[in-house]
Amino acid sequence: MAKYYYMDSLAPLPTCLHIGTATAIFHRGRVLLDHRRDGDWGLIGGAMELGESLEECARREIWEETGLKVGALRLLGLFSHPTRIIAYEEGDILQSITVCFAAEASSEVITLSAESREARFFSEADLAVVPVVATHRMIIPHLFHPEDWPVIQ
Repeated sequence: MAKYYYMDSLAPLPTCLHIGTATAIFHRGRVLLDHRRDGDWGLIGGAMELGESLEECARREIWEETGLKVGALRLLGLFSHPTRIIAYEEGDILQSITVCFAAEASSEVITLSAESREARFFSEADLAVVPVVATHRMIIPHLFHPEDWPVIQ
C-alpha cells in the first residue's frame, strides 16, 4: 500500500527519487483509468527498471497491468513537481518524476493485475467526478489535447 501526495503540507519528506512512466491509453475517445487497490483511480504506469528505456517501461507496465498492447507512444508530458510524493508502508518515501505517454489501444479487453480493483475507460466529462490519485491529478487536464503531443519512436 502507498499514500500519494501533491502540494500537501502534511506529506512526509522524500528520501529518494522515483522515475517512472504513466500512460494515457485511449480507445474510442475515452481514456483508461485503473482503480488501484491502494486507493483512487490512476493512469497505467509504474517504476522504470535498470536497463530499460522509458518507452520500454511504459510498454511493460501496460502489458503487466492490463494485458494490452498499444501502438505508437506519444509524449504527453513530464511531471516532476517536488511535492509529488509517494510514501510506502515499508518506509520508502519517494519524490516522483513521471514521464507520461499517450497511446491508442485496439481493444477494450483488459486483463487486470493483482494491483487493480478494476479498470474502465472514461470520457473527458466523466473525469470531473472520478477520484484520481494525487500524483496524477495534474496530468488529467492534459489528456484530451493530442495536438500538443510529439510522436516518440
